[in-house]
This record gives sequence, structure tokens and C-alpha cells, in this order.
Amino acid sequence: MKRLKTWLGPLLLAGAFLYFLYSLLPVWRPRLEEFWREAGGRADWSCLILSALCLFTGYYLAPMAWRNILGALKIPTIERDSVRRNWFITQMGSYIPGRLWMVLGRIAFLNSNGAGSVKATTALILENIYLVAALGLLTALSIPFVSTSALPPALTVALSVSAVLGVLMLLAPGIQRLIARKLAVRIGADIRELPHISYRHQAVFIGSHALSWSLRGLGLYFWFKGFGVPGSDPPHTLVILCILASPASWLASLLMVFIPGGIGVKESVQALMVSSFVPGGMAVATTIALGHRALLMLTEGLFALEAVIHQALQRRFPVQMNHASQLLLIACRAVGAFWARLGLAPPPGPINVTFSVTRKCQSRCRTCFIWKHPPEPGSELDQEAVEILFRSIGRTYFFNVSGGEPFLRADLPEIVRLACRHLRPAVIHIPTNALDPQRIEAMTREILDVIALEAPGTILTIKPSMDGIGEAHDLVRGVPGNFRRLMDTLERLKNLRKSHRELHVGVGTVISRFNAEKLPEIIRFAGSLEVDTYINEVAEEREEFFNLGSGITPEGVSYGEIMETFKRAVRSGMKGMRLLSRVTTAMRLVYYDIVTEYLKTGRQVIPCYAAFLNVHVNSDGEVWPCAILAYRGRMGSVDDSNNFMDVWRSRRAREIRRSIRRKECACPLANQAYSNILLHPKSLLRVLWIALTG
Repeated sequence: MKRLKTWLGPLLLAGAFLYFLYSLLPVWRPRLEEFWREAGGRADWSCLILSALCLFTGYYLAPMAWRNILGALKIPTIERDSVRRNWFITQMGSYIPGRLWMVLGRIAFLNSNGAGSVKATTALILENIYLVAALGLLTALSIPFVSTSALPPALTVALSVSAVLGVLMLLAPGIQRLIARKLAVRIGADIRELPHISYRHQAVFIGSHALSWSLRGLGLYFWFKGFGVPGSDPPHTLVILCILASPASWLASLLMVFIPGGIGVKESVQALMVSSFVPGGMAVATTIALGHRALLMLTEGLFALEAVIHQALQRRFPVQMNHASQLLLIACRAVGAFWARLGLAPPPGPINVTFSVTRKCQSRCRTCFIWKHPPEPGSELDQEAVEILFRSIGRTYFFNVSGGEPFLRADLPEIVRLACRHLRPAVIHIPTNALDPQRIEAMTREILDVIALEAPGTILTIKPSMDGIGEAHDLVRGVPGNFRRLMDTLERLKNLRKSHRELHVGVGTVISRFNAEKLPEIIRFAGSLEVDTYINEVAEEREEFFNLGSGITPEGVSYGEIMETFKRAVRSGMKGMRLLSRVTTAMRLVYYDIVTEYLKTGRQVIPCYAAFLNVHVNSDGEVWPCAILAYRGRMGSVDDSNNFMDVWRSRRAREIRRSIRRKECACPLANQAYSNILLHPKSLLRVLWIALTG
């Protein structure tokens, strides 16, 4: 049966083509030739190009309603481009009788992304219900402007009935449920209770469909005009009929599901609706409509081909494709943040999200006292709350896991799964104190499996801390034997890296007054560890770490002198790097200069975009602009009554942004500094110059 269904579509299409070529065309040829002579024997290419543009735009917007339906049904958020590409790939299944492969393809796609069969089937049913409702709405708005004499009586009745049904489906949820259950029985799904769909969501679904169909209808109108159809009296009649013809023909073909793609049925309906304005009647109108179908199939095929090629490249070059897809996101949000900082626009979503998964920690660091303030029982967000948080944030570029010690949280792999599913980050960064090598290795392996399944191409960076060599490290970290466990952790991670190219192993040093003098020695030792990255950051007095007034920050001049030696070594190693690595390294070098200047002056060196592009969410759901302001900069809390965007755009958040804009705070926070560099022209030009010249 599968082979029969697969081959029956092409056979029917081939049979229809032969029937048209050898049976209909010889009969229609005299009328077509006469029409072409009267039209001047020349096509209007400007109208044909405009038709192609309308059709392309209409089809580009076509998956929008389905994507919104998935969100309204609370189906796990899937990357928007992934939904769009799947829609076009499965759309080609409509050319197989029964639309079997289109339905199965979309259900399989949703199932693979965490949706159950019932919700997946519901999404498909609702897509068709609201498509019919959109047709009804278009008809109800259009019929008063179309003379009934322009349409056959039967078609006038059919359109009027569809208009009434469309309005009823919009206003009467009971009718929607009844139709959905009837369709569910036909498909074999058990839909007992439909989720509640608000009127706002319904308006979005119907509006999306109506916009897409209107553009496709305009494409049909310009196609007819391009081939010399004279128009109508009054002039708008033909435009309205073409706009109605596209969804009306779709509805007719839906009733005849075994016709591949509805070819022939759709064109007959379209020709019937406009034939009174076409010299030569049905013969000419149907032939021109078939030509438009060829353009439509080409458009669908190009979108589907782009989706297939993209998927192939995603499998072959997952990291590069993932980062490339994020460049537009970063650019758009950077521009939005620039205008928001000037007070001319609301803030965009953040590109850098830091989430403290726990305050628990086994270390007893001299630079951080978070271990003295363990969390209250039940205060940390559970998985359900984390999912709501991530879904509200939406897509981001960098997801930084923080703590405490992140690997003490038993469900860390599940948190990463939720981040991959909802945030879709290009980079996930997890620091660790390296006190439990076996646990870190096992959980990292599990996280890598999650990334491979949920977000192929996402980079995972694990960065153990190294604040000294041997006992010097143990003294700063406050746990005897920590350095030995650090070396064990690094060996385990480097072995794991051999079989997982998306795993990057780094080492980080917090430069404080306890180890600043030994930094050159630490830097040389880090160079011998064969890790992917070595990063050092200045120890900061953060309210997050409960270390205000501890005096741990090193003196600015000595830090600057030490970093000059380090920067020369880094520059000499840039020659063999690829461009992306050179840019990353150049940003780090510029960051070190900014830190040196900050330590000397204690002020904002370049404008800060905390709370514009960066956000820090504490383990209890508190939203901060950054880890430095922390509790002093509470923007609000994510809870049952407030999602992330409610807090992100609240009055309190606006007050904090104004304070940051007035430079009432300053810090050397690395994550924040990198975002600031992107939006500071002078610093960004320095980055590009260093990256290009070394």
C-alpha cells in the first residue's frame, strides 16, 4: 500500500498531463491562439515578476499560522526556522494522494521535538480549521464588493456558506471542538478535550492565513494581467475574485484529497471564478491558471530544496551552521539594544543569559563566600519553573551556567536539555571547581548526549578553575587536594573531547590579591595543559558572592604590567589561528585593556549594556542585570504571575537601565564586557584591527 500510494501520485499527474496535452489542448488551441493575438502576442514581464514576488512572499508567510498554533498549544518551543523548513518539506507530500506524507511528516516532526501524538494531530486539525475560517472571513469581507452576476450562482452560495461557517467557527468554540473531534476520528486520534484557544490567538491564526492567501491571490491576479487579461468593471472585482480564488480552490481540492496537490481541481475553480472576465472563457482561464500552478510548484520546490540543503549542511557542518544562523540574531538585538539604551525602543531579548542553577558549593574559597549562605530548602527553581523561564526568554546566543557548583545539581543535564530546546544557544558554558572528577565526567557525557539530540552544533565549554599551582591553588580554594582533583578532571575531559568535537575544555583563573604576583607562572603552566582556552578574570567584590568589602581585587598598575606580558604571548600565538578564533582572541585582548583602565579609574570605561543584552537569573528566580549588581539590582522575580518578559520590561527594570546609562556603577565583568565591546565602535574597530593584523 505504501508503494502504491507513493507511485499513484506521479502516475496520476503524468496521466493528467497527457490528457491535457492530447485531449484538451487540441480542442482549446484555437481559442488560446485567438486570445494571444488579441493580447498583442507579448507578455507583460513586469506583472509576471510582480506575480512571482507576491507568490514567494505569500508562501514565505504560509507556515506562520502553524508556528503560532504550536505556541498556543504549548507544544515545546521549536526553532522558528526549523518549523518553517519542516512545513515546506512536508508540504511536498500533498502531491501524493491522500496527503498522507504531509500529515505523517508533520506529526513525526512534532513527536521528535517532544509533542505527543494527540497535540501534534490537534495542531494539524486546528491549522485546517482556521484556514477555513480565514477563507470565510475573506469571503465575508469581499462579497459586498463583488457583483453576484460575476459569479456562478452555485459558487456564490458556496462562498456565502463558507463565510457563515468561518465566522461561526471563530465565535463558537463548541463548533471548533465538534469539527476537530470529527476530523480526529477520521485520522484515528483520540482528542477528548481541546486546549483553550484565546480570541487573541485565534485572531493571529486567522490573520496569518488571510495575509498569506491574500498575497497568493494578488500573485494570481498579476499573473492573469501579465498574460493580457483585460480586467474587470469595476476594476477591483477581478482583484477580489483572484484573492478569493486561491483559498476557495484549496477548499475544493481538500474535499478531493486523492487528487495529487489538487492539480486540475484548483485551476478549474480559479478559472470558473474569473472566466467571465477572460476572453476565451474557461479554456483560456484554465490554461493560464495551470501556468500559475507551474510557478507555484516551482516556489514550493525551491523552499523545500532550501530546507533539505540546510538540513544536509547542518548535519555536515553543525557548529558553523549554528553560529552562522545566530549572526543575524546578534546583529538585530545589538541594534535594538543601542536604540533601547537611548530610550527610543523597548529592550530586545538578551543574547547572553546566565543562570545560577544552585548556591550549593563544596569549595571554601578566599575570594567567594557563597558557601556560607546555602539556599533555603525548596527555594531553587524546579524543572517546570525553569522551562517556563526559558520559554519566556526565547532564543539567545550564549547560555552561561553558574553557581555555586553547577555539577552539584542532579538535574543539570535536564536543565541543559530545556536550554537547548527553548534558548537554542550557540554556546553553553559551565564552570566547575573540579572537586568531583567522576561526577563531572559522567554528567558532561550525559549533557553531550542531550546536545547531540536537541541542538546539534551547539558548543559546550567546561571550564575548571585554576587559581594557582599545587598547594597554592588549594590555599586559595580552601580544600586540600583540590589541585590533584583538578588535574584528574582535566584529563577526563580531554579524553572525552577526543570523541566529542563540540566539547571545548578550558581553564580559568580568578586573579586576586592572593595570586596576582604568581600570575606569570600560572599562565605558563596553563599553556602546557593542552586545553582549548585559558581565560583569566579579575576577582570582583560581588553581592552575589557575599564578599563585599573583602579587598580581594588586585591593584591596577601591577595587573596591567602582568597582562602586558601575557598579551604579547597571546598575540604571538594568533598567527596560526582561524579568523573566528582570531576575533575571539582579539576581543579578549581588548577586554584586558578595559580591565586595566577600570582598575586604575574605577569608572565605566565604555558604555555598559547590562540589562539590555545581558541578564543574570538567580537560582530562586530573581532577575538581575548582572552578577555585580545582583541583589541590589533586583528587576523582579519569575513566578506564577510574572514571566521573564514581564520582569524584563517592568518599571523597576527601566529604573535600573537608567542608572546604568548614567554610569552609576562600574565593573570588570567579562561576559558583560564582551557585549559592550560589540556596541562600542572604537573598541570594535580595535578588535577587528588586532584580528586582521595580529
